[in-house]
Amino acid sequence: MGLVDNVNLLVASLDLKLVQLVRGAMRAADAAGGRGCSAHPLGPAPTPVGRLVHRPQSRIDPRPVIHPTPRFEPRPVLHPRPAEAPPAAPPASPEVPRITRSPLEPPWKVLPWEAPPALPPKTKIIVKPPDLPNKGRLFDVFI
Repeated sequence: MGLVDNVNLLVASLDLKLVQLVRGAMRAADAAGGRGCSAHPLGPAPTPVGRLVHRPQSRIDPRPVIHPTPRFEPRPVLHPRPAEAPPAAPPASPEVPRITRSPLEPPWKVLPWEAPPALPPKTKIIVKPPDLPNKGRLFDVFI
């Protein structure tokens, strides 16, 4: 074994000893605090540590609640017809209708014989014979 191996073995044994000491200190602190190893597997030993001192805690009272006396009111009566209101007074002067005439006559008021139908525009037909000798020719411009 070389020197490095001996140093590594020494460091590992010191780490193990340190862990054992820490665990022993934790076990001693638990035993001093009353949480040591229990006499029964379900819980700690029932031996109280020290003297029990009763310290009174502050008391918080509930808020006062007011219970009012119940009030019974009669059932509302629903009438099938609303109550008749007094008749309204007639207006002092009736309104004048504001009818304005449209400048366009409606189509149902114009009789067909008064306005003859307009003739449809003639379609111009250009007769050109097909160019049979040149059909299918391809002009290559990128030469």
